[in-house]
Amino acid sequence: MPVVKKRNQQTESRLLLESDEPVELPPAEVDEGAVVLQFETFRPHVPELLAALREGGWAEPVPVMMDGATFVVHGATRSFWVKLWHSTPERAAVERVQIISCLPSTRGFQVIVEDPEGLPRR
Repeated sequence: MPVVKKRNQQTESRLLLESDEPVELPPAEVDEGAVVLQFETFRPHVPELLAALREGGWAEPVPVMMDGATFVVHGATRSFWVKLWHSTPERAAVERVQIISCLPSTRGFQVIVEDPEGLPRR
């Protein structure tokens, strides 16, 4: 199970999502008040992340973070680097979401660069 139990300073327990592999997220209840932002500039994109979490999908580990708890969740137009805490091992309710980064999505794009001789490269 890719969930680890953590205790915060208020004695409530939350389950931090941790895994070195992609994790399937079931549709989950999540409130806007559960979102913690690394930077205020991410605030306009919070509804897109909440929609993605409520719909369910996949959380992919961010390899450059090497902590096993930072994941990419893809929305319709943006990719969110997040840490997720759930209230149950079934992951049906998100207790806290920390947005670390929020980038325009490049999923499905293919970049073709021509070399000096005019031959396409990928």
